[in-house]
Amino acid sequence: MITLDENSLIGHGTLRACYLHPQNRELIIKVGLPGRQGGDDANRKEFMSYKKIRQSHERLHHISHCHGFVDTDRGEGLVCDCIRDSNGEIAKTIWDIVVYQETCNIAEIQEAALTLCNYLIANDLFLFDINLKNIVLKRMQDNSCRAYAIDLKGPFDNKEFLQLSSRIKLLGRKKLKRRSQQLLERIIQFRAQRELLKNSEK
Repeated sequence: MITLDENSLIGHGTLRACYLHPQNRELIIKVGLPGRQGGDDANRKEFMSYKKIRQSHERLHHISHCHGFVDTDRGEGLVCDCIRDSNGEIAKTIWDIVVYQETCNIAEIQEAALTLCNYLIANDLFLFDINLKNIVLKRMQDNSCRAYAIDLKGPFDNKEFLQLSSRIKLLGRKKLKRRSQQLLERIIQFRAQRELLKNSEK
């Protein structure tokens, strides 16, 4: 069993917390939050989605890979890549950059996000939850940015009644294009509202 130290916590969402793997700095472990239902289910959906993606894509760019499950002192955990900048620092989410950094290059962030979105659309990777907290920006050696999706639940977490966009490629591409446009708009919108957003998270 792997023990997850509170000091290794690097972030959390609505249902899951993300910890650095204590034995491998290149990996993280996602576990359900205590007192919240749905964390284990989210992990299973993400791993099922990842396995489905790998069936039709031998190589994947812009994606945080999943490596299976481990037992931890906080419950079953999903092991995934830890995306790091070229200097070794853990890559930040677009949310953390846009809302919490004093300065940032919005045009550069949008360009990296658009490259990711176009990649998802071109390869029929229907990861519809492409919000600012589910994308990290890796700073490369040449100082450029590359966006990575770090939540892959995708077609297994589609809230549509019949989930047609997860099964019909034309509908899936249209939905991804809409979500991509929303993402680009929210990067600007949330930067303008950063003080209000920071206060709402306290």
